[in-house]
Amino acid sequence: MGISAKWRGRAPVALLTAGSLTVVGLAIGGASGVPELEFLKPGHWVLNSALGKVFHVDGSTKQVNAEVAVPGADRGSLVVQSDTSGYVVGRGKYTEFGKSTLRVEGTTAAPSDDEVPVALEVAGGPYLVYREAGKVVRLGTDHAEPISTNERLGNPVATPDGTVWLHYTQSGRLCRLSPGTTAPSCPATVAEGHTGALSVVADKPVFIDTTSDTMHLAEDMSRMRPLGADVPDDAKIGPGDVAGRVPVLDPRGKLHLVDSADVVGDRPPAETVVVPLEPGDYSEPLSTGTTVAVLDQRNGTLHTFDSTGGKHQKTPVPAERGTPRLTKGDDARVYVEGGEGKHVLVVDPEGKVTPVPVNGTRLSASRGQSPTETTTQTTDQPVGTQPQAPLPTTQQSTRRQTPPPPPVVPASPPGAPGGLTATAGSGTASLAWGAAPDNGVPVTAYHVSWNGGAVTLGGGERGFTATGLANGTAYTFTVVAQNAAGRGPGATASATPFQVPTITISRGADSNDGCEPPDCSLIHIEMRGFAPNTDYDIIPYSTRWGQFNTGHGTRTDAQGNKTTSRFAFSGVGQEVWVVAGGVTSNRLYWEDR
Repeated sequence: MGISAKWRGRAPVALLTAGSLTVVGLAIGGASGVPELEFLKPGHWVLNSALGKVFHVDGSTKQVNAEVAVPGADRGSLVVQSDTSGYVVGRGKYTEFGKSTLRVEGTTAAPSDDEVPVALEVAGGPYLVYREAGKVVRLGTDHAEPISTNERLGNPVATPDGTVWLHYTQSGRLCRLSPGTTAPSCPATVAEGHTGALSVVADKPVFIDTTSDTMHLAEDMSRMRPLGADVPDDAKIGPGDVAGRVPVLDPRGKLHLVDSADVVGDRPPAETVVVPLEPGDYSEPLSTGTTVAVLDQRNGTLHTFDSTGGKHQKTPVPAERGTPRLTKGDDARVYVEGGEGKHVLVVDPEGKVTPVPVNGTRLSASRGQSPTETTTQTTDQPVGTQPQAPLPTTQQSTRRQTPPPPPVVPASPPGAPGGLTATAGSGTASLAWGAAPDNGVPVTAYHVSWNGGAVTLGGGERGFTATGLANGTAYTFTVVAQNAAGRGPGATASATPFQVPTITISRGADSNDGCEPPDCSLIHIEMRGFAPNTDYDIIPYSTRWGQFNTGHGTRTDAQGNKTTSRFAFSGVGQEVWVVAGGVTSNRLYWEDR
């Protein structure tokens, strides 16, 4: 297949099947004999890598109604579309096919050899955003030259008018790429050192700052509101809202639904909804507008919720080789692709989930035909809107189609594990990852290495905790999958262990300072892991008396520790505790002696 940068002209988008340009549905009204061409309804294209074909799933009918053979397409490739063309986007290349001809028209080298981009299907696009390479490609033009940002990018978003918004992660700039332009303009900047991601609410771009736990209007960063939740820096932000709420996924097992009313509107915001999630490895949340979907890639389960966190539906993803993927169609539906593209789950706006097999054996038919009947036209010319001469009977038949057996895909080393995260603790780092694409042979092992250690785990493992690490030292962890064909590329994540400050209290020596023994005793306080040689105020509380003392100032030693006995207390039957430096001790029940 040749590499070209300029495509042939496009014909109108008629609904065709694959191979011999089979026209689906020739019945018309009247006696003119002109074929009625049914245009492809909005939906989603998906690559079935085992068959080497892309299929169009009509989201409204839940039918597969078109297919295109794309030899050499890489497993895991994205498929996106413009009004006239589709594009199979893999590592190092993207291949265009005509939506009217249903034939491959050319393949172009991508600006990155080893990165699958984020794709945006918008007016004037689609766009491919290569985050690591800092490149943006607008497809559908004769000369789709990459736009260079010279900086790593966060997840992009797009507004309905076709404007693409980019987050420059190094400089913190928020930039827009307006339709028809080739250079971004940057109206806003995120606070230095702050992390976060973009989203779109009510057609307006917003920025979720995960460092300060705030939401900002991207075009006016002074317009903001607190998230109402403590969100980690590695939270996954949904690119669109669900009924005015931005979905923010905490990988530790929470989905926050943050109301944006006072940022993009004028009414007071509602409280943030927190939805607990089962343990898993979750994708970025996607919204149909009224339903939010999250995909547990570790357990192969789709979870959907409404804007209040209710109407929870849990749907298993059909088992396939590779990792399933959550994508947003151009019809406001969300689609879950199986790891090989053999099955798709369609999530309707109201939350209904429908499975659709993607194998080409039952392309949907038009009026008056069964799904297994077609009328074959062997001409190589695109089907137009003019009357066609009758075909010889030797070229025309009505028969049941039998698909050819799928080609044998040779095994290769597995892909990189998905979604690797590293969470620091006191002398520890906990890793979690999704299943690596096995590429034809089951994964038998995961090799985990870091500066100072290594371990080999079984192919079914999805996590590991490294212990005995030095607090304050940065560690980089690499996870590599292995199968019978060899080892694949590694996924990396970094973490810096830290000592978690703790306060432990117990009942100390008897005291007569304002109360009588034996009920009156001092509170014995042990502080560990605080900042060395630092002053702290210790404040005591009890369940009935609240803060019963103004507190006591103390200073930690060179190791960040301090042991002291303070605050005579005699509140039998109460619980007592202390707070210092934002850290709360255990609660101690005061017994009668």
